[in-house]
Amino acid sequence: MNINNKNLEILGLGAILHDVGKTLVPLEVLRKPGKLTEKEFEQIQKHADYGFHLIKNVHTVSLLVANCAYQHHERLDGSGYPRGIKGDEIHYFGKIIAVADVFDAVTSNRVYRKAMLPHQGLEVLYAGVGKKFDYTIIEAFRRAVAIYPNGLSVELNDGRKGVVSSQNEGIGDRPMIRILEEDGEQIKEPYEVDLNKNLHLLIMKCLDIQEPA
Repeated sequence: MNINNKNLEILGLGAILHDVGKTLVPLEVLRKPGKLTEKEFEQIQKHADYGFHLIKNVHTVSLLVANCAYQHHERLDGSGYPRGIKGDEIHYFGKIIAVADVFDAVTSNRVYRKAMLPHQGLEVLYAGVGKKFDYTIIEAFRRAVAIYPNGLSVELNDGRKGVVSSQNEGIGDRPMIRILEEDGEQIKEPYEVDLNKNLHLLIMKCLDIQEPA
């Protein structure tokens, strides 16, 4: 995205520290497995403001880092918090961290739900394009992230089944697939299929992943 090294350092530090304000939110609220009350949700929302002030008071750190903490829950349509700002009122870094933060949240196990698979997390982001998230940022994110991680069992549109064996750099949604099953039967000699070279092939579904014993 043509961000220079100095700004990448600021953005990186802002991303690392964006949730530091949660250290001031009661643990029983952060880890509550059930639905939050309105008051509890208000407590959660305060972490953006807490983070801003914690970082702002560290005078050796750029104010932009503090703004990353302050704005990572703001949304393009003004539906975010803590200030409900919209569009260009939100700093570019805040928009970037918003995308990464939501993807991380939905693809991580929580006390109240199981993690989504990466491709499902990306669908959540695309559902918010133009309303909540910046399209160009999501596109850059898609190119940088392994949407179908290595080891994931998948089924292709021609019925063949296999596992993701490796990634094509910069093309996270077109990985290499090791084919293990054809016509409903296991094959004796698995082979590789490169989705980036076989554009007629698509991953139609991700197969159930067994929990480790």
